[in-house]
Amino acid sequence: MKMQQCEVGLFKLPGLILDKEEMTPEKIAELDAWLATDQAVGTRMTEVLWSFRTEAQREWFILRWS
Repeated sequence: MKMQQCEVGLFKLPGLILDKEEMTPEKIAELDAWLATDQAVGTRMTEVLWSFRTEAQREWFILRWS
């Protein structure tokens, strides 16, 4: 999955922009299911934008979904 790092919101939280073409309904459902588990990190802001509290959480997400 292609990802681009960014800053999100007023507090410039670590974020990721996911490739819109790769975000199929099945992939979104898979990410949402993972988000409901204990190992999940981050918050899905839109279908392609995620924000994280720390850079370590962003790195964990990249490691998990790369």
